[in-house]
Amino acid sequence: EYTLQTCASKPGQRVKQISGGIDGTVMLKDIDDGRCLVALSGSVLGLGSCGPANRWRVMRGPDGSCQIEHVTSNTCIDSANAGPGGRPILYSCHPRSGVGQTQKFDHVTNQSWIRTPGSWGDNGRQRMFPLCLDRLPVASRSITIQDCGETTKLGVRWERINEFVPLETKLWNDAEKPLASDGVLGGDMAPP
Repeated sequence: EYTLQTCASKPGQRVKQISGGIDGTVMLKDIDDGRCLVALSGSVLGLGSCGPANRWRVMRGPDGSCQIEHVTSNTCIDSANAGPGGRPILYSCHPRSGVGQTQKFDHVTNQSWIRTPGSWGDNGRQRMFPLCLDRLPVASRSITIQDCGETTKLGVRWERINEFVPLETKLWNDAEKPLASDGVLGGDMAPP
């Protein structure tokens, strides 16, 4: 069975698309196990034999969001509002014109992840970080502050994931800036 976990380049999260059909369907094969993503009984996602009954369709909505549909059952992968550690299910597909957040999944081909996109709500007070399907979750590790020299000797390395430039920063960086000779924004200071 699969759960939703923080995305990492590790066994249990690596799934690649294989055998593209004329109709645009694919099989989703676990790179490490060799079996395919299948619909188990009770709307559960799991691994099983690859074959025509286990084909998937990645559907893109008008807003760019993706749904991943199990073709035989006509159901989509749904997070069921589960956070980290929760179990995704197969549920009736939402209309593509208004895909709900629970069915927004995409296949990140360069990492071989099936991932929920990051999102936010309540004017930024709620943040939902990207989560990936994972069949082999590992226990979370605590992070501590250590001397850089010591951690380098131990071979500790960091990898940037989901790195992006916020829109506000991009707009600021791209905006034309006034010259220093243009004076102070808003005019000169009023005399005392």
